[in-house]
Formats: sequence, C-alpha cells, structure tokens
Amino acid sequence: MKKILTGLGIAWLCWCALIIAAVMAVVTKLGSDNTGNDIQNAGFGGGISKSADVPDWLRTLIDKAINEYGCPEVTPALLAAQLYQESGFDPKAESYKIIKKKDGTEVKVPLAQGIAQFIPGTWKTHGKDGDGDGDKDVWDPIDAVPAAVDYDCDIAEEVRNIPGDKSDNMLAAYNAGPYKVKKYQGIPPYTETQNYVRIIRALAEKWTDAMQPSSPVPAGSGRTGQVVAAAQTALGTDYQWGGNCRRPFSLRENNGCDCSSLMKMAWASVGVNLPRTTYDQVKRGTEIRSTADLQPGDLLFSRGSAARPEHVAMYIGSGQVIDAPKTGLKVRIKPLSYWKSQILVMKRVG
Repeated sequence: MKKILTGLGIAWLCWCALIIAAVMAVVTKLGSDNTGNDIQNAGFGGGISKSADVPDWLRTLIDKAINEYGCPEVTPALLAAQLYQESGFDPKAESYKIIKKKDGTEVKVPLAQGIAQFIPGTWKTHGKDGDGDGDKDVWDPIDAVPAAVDYDCDIAEEVRNIPGDKSDNMLAAYNAGPYKVKKYQGIPPYTETQNYVRIIRALAEKWTDAMQPSSPVPAGSGRTGQVVAAAQTALGTDYQWGGNCRRPFSLRENNGCDCSSLMKMAWASVGVNLPRTTYDQVKRGTEIRSTADLQPGDLLFSRGSAARPEHVAMYIGSGQVIDAPKTGLKVRIKPLSYWKSQILVMKRVG
C-alpha cells in the first residue's frame, strides 16, 4: 500500500403493507434510519464494467471478497482501481529499501508486498487465508484480495466520523495511515496521498458500471437478467411509500417506488405478477438457505419477522443488492455484506 510510514427510537420501517396515514405519521415522527449516512458515502455503488481492463480471475476474487468482507465504502470498481494503483495487478509486486549495516553489508528491508502492497506489520494483523489452505500468503491474490477489502473496511470504520467523503478518507487512510486522516480531519496535505485518492477515484469512475452487475448473469437466466435491468431503471429515484413504481417514477403522480413495489415492477417485466406487499411476497417462491446460493432476482426479506417481514430487497449478482430504503432516500445498490446480518428469509420467484 506504499504507506507513508510515519503514519501507520424505533428504526424506520419500509411500510409496504398499506396502513392509515395517521399511523404512518407517528412512525415518521419517531423513526430514524441508521443507513442514511451510508447512502451518501457509498462509493460508486456498481460493479466493474465489461470494458474495464480487469482480468476475469481478479473480477471473481473481488466479487467474492466484497461479498464476504465488504462495506458501503468499497465497491468492485473502487477496489479494482485501488489494486491497480497499488501493483498494476501484479501479485509479485514488491517495494523495499536497502539498509547498509555497520560492517558494510547491505540488507533489503521489505516495505510493501503483493497485489495489495501490504506492509509486513499490517499483513500480520489483517492477512486472510482465502482458500483455506492453512497459509496466509501475501503473494497469493486469493489471500491478499479479501485482506485488502477487510482492511479497507476496518479503516473506513475507524475514520467514519471524519468530515468529507468517506471513500476518499478510507483511501487516504490506506495510503497515509488512519492517524494522519484523523490528525488533518480529512485527506492529509501530502502530494502522494492526494494523488493516490484522485487517481483511484478517477479510474474507479471510468471502470464502474452502475447499471449492471459486475459479472454476467448466469447462462440460461435471461429472464432474471431482464428483472435486474428493470429494477435498476429506478436506481437513484426517490423512495415513495405506497408508490406504484411506474416510469417515469414521478412522486407527483404517486409513481415512485417503495420496497415491495420495486420488486413487483421488476418481476412484472417478465410476466410474473408478485403480490403488492412484503407480507404477501414472502409467501411466494422457494426458500434459499444460504447467501452462497443467491442468484440475480432473488428476494431478501428483513425487519419485522420471517412470517411478516417489513422490508424487501433484490440480489442483482456480484455481491450487490438493490432496494428502495425509506422516505428521504433513493433507490440504491449496496453490498450483500451489508444485508447479511439483517436477512430473515430469502426467496426465489419466477
């Protein structure tokens, strides 16, 4: 990571069942949503575009790593850009310095190693055994890529309360150390760190495909590809409780999306007529037992209870999930890792 070595209530519910306006007003008054800050600072939100110069083997590792260790600040395109800036995707990349001892002999001291350019001390605390072979190998991308995601997310949490863009602060902390970001209350005034953030963000924007998953829809699943594409037509539009989720998603015409109408609209694009509310949608389809088995188009139910969930989102592939969260926020994409602890039931429909 070529570090500068000197710096090492009641929650808002997505009321998809129709209730009287008076009750909704009470909930509105009482509630707040702890994801509001995330959506404002969630990196680029999309996968890696097909045209991006990122090798297939690395795309797979990135998707898996973000699925397991990800956070809102780290998206596939952002991580790919970071790894490219660190090493040019070279698993054997190494930087070091030569120290001359008193006896005149020279010793090579490693500074940063592998595709993510971990310094030895950081690898010792954050190294991962990605393939389960019992070895945490900084030179092996199978281990180093998930470690990079895990470390990114750890430092993102450490500097979360610092003013400024949270993904920028995370990248600056990766390069200069969290202490420096805290000291300067944002990106430190170091040319290296400022360029590091600028270059990665520019490349991530170039490589981002915000409207498509970062991996192709599985073979034979053209219908689910259409479902995902339909859901993503609402990306970035305002949430509307009780909205019909019809283009052009105008709030004035009551055509914005809430959580369940977004699912209903998406599946209607392939002729599947889902019920209107989460209470009824959860009764449809086949239950999925593990997030490892999720496929694009699958529904993730959360909040409330398994029998009467209050919220629904859709898995769109590549460790990404789309949902319409709550009043005041927009239809968004977040990593599956964000949802894992919240999921009550997962269903496959169609």
